[in-house]
Amino acid sequence: MNRWILALVLSLFVAFQASAQEIQVSGGLDEVNVYVADGGDTLWDIADRFFQDPWYWPVLWSFNPHITNPNWIFPGDHIFLIPPKPQTPVRDGYAVTESRYSAGPQMERALGRRVGFISEESLKGAGRIQHSREEKKMLSETDEAYIRFDTVRRIREGDLFLVFRVEGKKIKHPVTKKKLGYKIRYLGVTKVTSTETELNKAVLLISFEEIFRGDRVAPFAPVQRSVPPVRNASDLEATVVTTFDDIHYLGEYHYAIIDKGSDDGVMAGNRFLVREQGDGVDEYNPKPKKRKDFPMETRGEIIVIETYEKTSLGLVTYANREVEVGAFCEMLAGY
Repeated sequence: MNRWILALVLSLFVAFQASAQEIQVSGGLDEVNVYVADGGDTLWDIADRFFQDPWYWPVLWSFNPHITNPNWIFPGDHIFLIPPKPQTPVRDGYAVTESRYSAGPQMERALGRRVGFISEESLKGAGRIQHSREEKKMLSETDEAYIRFDTVRRIREGDLFLVFRVEGKKIKHPVTKKKLGYKIRYLGVTKVTSTETELNKAVLLISFEEIFRGDRVAPFAPVQRSVPPVRNASDLEATVVTTFDDIHYLGEYHYAIIDKGSDDGVMAGNRFLVREQGDGVDEYNPKPKKRKDFPMETRGEIIVIETYEKTSLGLVTYANREVEVGAFCEMLAGY
């Protein structure tokens, strides 16, 4: 009788072990939870498999702090493909923080729309809707246009481009006065249908507003993207250089351009703290050089939505006071 019980226990244990190795999942981001690593897997490979973007691996790594080396993953390791839910302890009553301004890192996933910014170099390489076969000045969906590229680039039939328009004058750094680029407004999406001549034929697939001859086109990228926060790899100081919608003071969910980009090691999901020293009332505020005795206070937080070479597009996710153009920002390692 004891032998039968022992055999039953062993069979149940083996079945449990086998089922534990069958947690492998597949599908879209909203369906995926955990992937069980196989031999030879790296975060680069897993990011490419599930997100079609191997450069997504640092974001994936941030979901899995138990992995000490992204190149050393062992068969059976559990890889979280979305952030695991934090285990919040249940407490009675309430707790008082040291300050009502101490919000802590903002962990929300940011949905960023592509408000426009383009460097001068990228603008030079952009194409231009030069003509159209339509008998009208304002173009919209299903209309056909002819695009010319001033620089040499390989254009294929079926290529997609974002249509945009430059908004206003060139943006200069508020402190150094260095020229950074241009604010732009995205107008729609167009698809190349023929490359037989110098004027590439295209059809407008989507129009957010009216499109004119003379509007520009840039390589396609999603108009919206969901960006989870990632752990900062290094310390970096930056400045808010411009805003959108003709506003100078920013609050939560406003967009801003920061003067640090991919050349400085910034990536989508990094978070900058907007920080300052001094008194809350200008009347009692000493000059900037005399504020060193004040503690550094956090005014807000900006998550990076998209990076360019020298600049980044950010979204304000937290603000306990308005954020201005010229505000000092700081990316803290490990934050």
